[in-house]
Amino acid sequence: MDDDILDVIEWIQYAQEDYNTAEAMASALGNPYSSRQVCFSCQQAAEKILKAYSIAKEGARIKEHDLNVLLKKCESYTFDFNSLKTACTVLNTHIRKSRYPSGKKLTDMDMKDALKYADEILIFTKAKLKEMGYEYVPEQDIT
Repeated sequence: MDDDILDVIEWIQYAQEDYNTAEAMASALGNPYSSRQVCFSCQQAAEKILKAYSIAKEGARIKEHDLNVLLKKCESYTFDFNSLKTACTVLNTHIRKSRYPSGKKLTDMDMKDALKYADEILIFTKAKLKEMGYEYVPEQDIT
């Protein structure tokens, strides 16, 4: 990936696609990897949407993966991002367990929490981005 991609709409799109993937995996019956993979995709969605906001504000991407660090950057623009602190902290905890072997399993409850918190971050941040004139509208499939 080109490290200098600064298209805010594309970042929003990727964030939404990661979340949509997480939802699809969560609903896949009999998927033995769903908890780990859903938690991973949820963290990725949150990371990308927070980066989209930072890009919209600064025109530069923060090369950081820790959601709490990204959140602090977003809070420097507007304090109300503070409402996402719990969501970011939980998703950070889950990513540590989902990215690399740790001997700790993620549960179905962890998966549900990850979906809830990623959705919260997406809804909030997409609304902020929309106020700034950035809105991703998925193409309609006409078949």
